[in-house]
Amino acid sequence: MTVQLRAKVTERLTALIESGEWRPGMRLPTEAELAAELGVSRPTLREALHSLEEDGYLRRTRGSGTFVTHRPRLKNALDMNFGVSELIRSMDMLPGTEGLTIYPSTPTEREAQLLALAPETEVVVVDRLRTANGQPVVYSRDLIPTHLLGEAGADLLSSLGQRSLYELLAEVGVNVVQGVASVMPERAQRRVATLLRVPRETLLIYIRQVDYDEHGRPVLLSHEYHVASAFEVTVHRRGPMAK
Repeated sequence: MTVQLRAKVTERLTALIESGEWRPGMRLPTEAELAAELGVSRPTLREALHSLEEDGYLRRTRGSGTFVTHRPRLKNALDMNFGVSELIRSMDMLPGTEGLTIYPSTPTEREAQLLALAPETEVVVVDRLRTANGQPVVYSRDLIPTHLLGEAGADLLSSLGQRSLYELLAEVGVNVVQGVASVMPERAQRRVATLLRVPRETLLIYIRQVDYDEHGRPVLLSHEYHVASAFEVTVHRRGPMAK
């Protein structure tokens, strides 16, 4: 009976999300309030909430509460090097871009080192929010050495809403063959939290990646802030006896 009741509670909560009555970003009532409203015990409610969290419908933040996400988790295998758009399409979801901004800049000292550039070398910065079925999942800031783009670079960059940065680089003769990614947790500060529509201090997956061409040149530096609840990250690891 307990299992059946939990399933019914889970279905009812899912229906509230699917119908739009509970919208993405909404904070749920407290467990005590919600259990009383549904007429169930708090342990039964807690199990239902845990199930929805595992399925990617909810996000729990210690000290802040439980929030609606309603976004299927994107399965990101980090051993495969492809763009965010391809990742979203692989889950049969529609990729989108919001707030695309492209501007010239100079990298920080650390960024110049990662791109093997002399100090004050100009780069093109691509700043954008990536969405899956209209829901924000990644904020990215990409740096490309300006000299790699050539005269056609500016016109090509304007089409980034319809294709990936890797496709654009290939069109100007820069073929990315490998990337080195560093993955670490990072808490959302004001601007990033606003863009991703999550509470401040939400734990995100931060990925810093340097991509290289066939000549071993670093050609692209990416800073990506992923909504942790939207992704399921897998890494294929070699065993100690593998050759």
